[in-house]
Amino acid sequence: MRSDVIKPAREHLVAAEVRGSGSRPILSLRDAEVRAADGRRLLHVASLDVLAGQRIAVTGPSGSGKSLLLSTLTGRWPAGLRFTGERTTAVGRIGFVPQRGLDALHPLIPLARQLRLVTGAAPDRIVGVLVSVGLDDPALHRRRPAELSGGQAQRAGVALAALTNAPLVLADEPTSALDHESRDQTLRLLEEVIGPRQTLVVATHDTAVVRALAARHLAVSDGVVTELSPRGERESGRR
Repeated sequence: MRSDVIKPAREHLVAAEVRGSGSRPILSLRDAEVRAADGRRLLHVASLDVLAGQRIAVTGPSGSGKSLLLSTLTGRWPAGLRFTGERTTAVGRIGFVPQRGLDALHPLIPLARQLRLVTGAAPDRIVGVLVSVGLDDPALHRRRPAELSGGQAQRAGVALAALTNAPLVLADEPTSALDHESRDQTLRLLEEVIGPRQTLVVATHDTAVVRALAARHLAVSDGVVTELSPRGERESGRR
């Protein structure tokens, strides 16, 4: 992994403290719970504050509630689930990078045109971001997402999230099923295109992602979210 691109957690921690010092959270959860229709508790968050510019990893086994936590951050839940508690946010837009890039894109609309329709970004900006994520061949910009390889579609999904300029970007298992080289490339792309004032939350089961990307570490077990970050960062994120 290229240490000159992927900052270690300690560097992220210092950067986040500088950027977030004295600022209000962009999103907060208090006594938040998500329950199934039969009343079963699926997720519980006692208290969570998310600050501008933070890098946060969410870990836990399959079915633990990682994706449900991301849904709770967006304020949208699968049908049939009920949310209680307090969710406050100053975020107008939220970017999302799914596990499969194609899930973020219409498979039949040419890539550059689709990014323009969805984000309203200028053509030069779209080309610049596509080049920054490694899609520098103009022929790829004219292809439909269904005509891209899996890796190219993943890069296009990262480009879409970057072009939204959203204050908060969520990535749900973006490195799942990738080999080490592809995983590192995806992390580098996220680091390069997500701005320093944007907050990035990555759900993952890969501890290497936590070490490479995250200053904060949230663990989900049986739907209960706990903070595993160093004490100073934990205190800045839980008030």
